[in-house]
Amino acid sequence: MFNRTVTMDDLVRMDWDYFEALVAAIWQKKGFRTVYRTPTRDEGVDVVAFTGQKGDLIHCKSSGTDNALLNDQGVKDVLTGEAEYRLRHPGVSFSKWAATNQYFNDTAHDRARKNNVTLINQLDIEKLLNQHPVTNADVQRFLFVGWEEAA
Repeated sequence: MFNRTVTMDDLVRMDWDYFEALVAAIWQKKGFRTVYRTPTRDEGVDVVAFTGQKGDLIHCKSSGTDNALLNDQGVKDVLTGEAEYRLRHPGVSFSKWAATNQYFNDTAHDRARKNNVTLINQLDIEKLLNQHPVTNADVQRFLFVGWEEAA
């Protein structure tokens, strides 16, 4: 079960914490050296990923409703959190992202374009999973930090 690759069926049914962990696992597979999920009081950012002086701040929104069109709250959240993570990681130039396991509505696309936020929807996640396969074990590592040490 842990070595099973995450599928699109899994993606569209994910709870919010599992989706955040999946996004973190994808970014790690993309080659970022430092990747972590933020604590509950995340200042609008759910996943931080960087290598050297380049990085990404990602806000994650999940929905269990098929083909849901999410509003611009994820864009607003990552914009709000950007200043906090620039302070926490001086010298790192961050790009801003909002990700969903569904889709974003026109308002979200417009606000993202105006604020230089990259949106990732269900189809984009599918492409990323094809390029960077993620197993359930990869996701679990971000869900339960330290679980390997406890085993």
